[in-house]
Amino acid sequence: MTAGTLLPTARKRLPLNGARAAVAAVVLVLSTVAFFRVALLPAIGSGLALRPGLLSLVTVAFGAGRLLTDLPAGRFSDRVAPLRALAASAAGLAAASVLVARAHSLAALLAAAAVLGVASAATNTTGMTYFSRAPIAMRGKSLAVFSAALLGGQSLGPAVAGVLSGPVGWRVTEVVGAIAAALVALVCLAAARSPARAAAPGLEPGRAAAPPIERRQLLLLYGVSFAVFFALGAMPQTLLPLIGSRDYGLGAGAIGLLLGVGGVCRFAGAALGGVVADRRSRKAALVPALLTMGGGAALLALPGGPAVWVASVVLLSLGSFGATVGATMLADLGGGRRVGRRLGMFRFAGDAGLVAGPLAAGWLYDGVGTGAAVATVGGLLAACALVSAVALRETRHVETALVLEAVA
Repeated sequence: MTAGTLLPTARKRLPLNGARAAVAAVVLVLSTVAFFRVALLPAIGSGLALRPGLLSLVTVAFGAGRLLTDLPAGRFSDRVAPLRALAASAAGLAAASVLVARAHSLAALLAAAAVLGVASAATNTTGMTYFSRAPIAMRGKSLAVFSAALLGGQSLGPAVAGVLSGPVGWRVTEVVGAIAAALVALVCLAAARSPARAAAPGLEPGRAAAPPIERRQLLLLYGVSFAVFFALGAMPQTLLPLIGSRDYGLGAGAIGLLLGVGGVCRFAGAALGGVVADRRSRKAALVPALLTMGGGAALLALPGGPAVWVASVVLLSLGSFGATVGATMLADLGGGRRVGRRLGMFRFAGDAGLVAGPLAAGWLYDGVGTGAAVATVGGLLAACALVSAVALRETRHVETALVLEAVA
């Protein structure tokens, strides 16, 4: 038996059936609501009299909530059908959005952000695990669908929140998000009652054997996740709104709409990255993605006004699928077994970056200046790209060998 009989051709079209479309749509909506807070940061800071350094703690608390949830969510996603898991995370997101709307102190705001992080981690790990179960030859495109939904929501969220907050304010905007999340929870519960949708293909009992992965490769992939999420937490979720407001006088609506441009770019980047990862190689998609993000961050150190700010948004968004390519490589190395557990650790490393990024960038921006903050982010991404190019092993055909070994 040959690899060609075991694995579909890389050019085979990925079927976006009803279940895949439903999970992608839920991830998109929940990601959108979870990221309402990004465009609202300046208004929240004004309403609660918080400096930029303190506002960066909101993203830190969000990341801390994700850190607490990533590992158990990974094990959970190996055992529970995705629509049921997503119903729980949607309910948690609705509750967290209400808590944000009712916050009248920094402590209450940080607690609400942490609950947002818990719900976000459950959503992301469930979706990533579900889409990683595609055959290896289509796994890059499959995870690109997840990436487009997730990262698209992260860009659309600020855009929607920015438009809504103009006439009604940031508190009512968060209430609207809570209602949307609650409706998603009800829809997921209703859909999960159908026997055809209640069980997801590829669910594992949690004890299934998985091939060992070389520790060096694991650490490199975890480093990719850390670097990408460090940049996402530092830039679009913290510094870009603050720089747009303080340096260029942009309001929440303008910031949200301009960040929404990044949503379109993330869809485009995810689609291109998935095709390159499947048809050429995983590294051919990963390394340029990291370099593109690094260039987008470093761009803000240059003079040029709002045009440079927008260009930074575009480049950061185009390259943000790098973490998804890293997840694809991790699933390749694991032979498709115990995907949820390993992706839980992968996301844990990323969320450690999500905590560290805003802390480092917020402190540097507040105390040293924009140049030092964005140079730190760009330098980390460039270093990660170099190490990945030199030391990370290509995985596009790894699972072929694992399957052949199993049937030999």
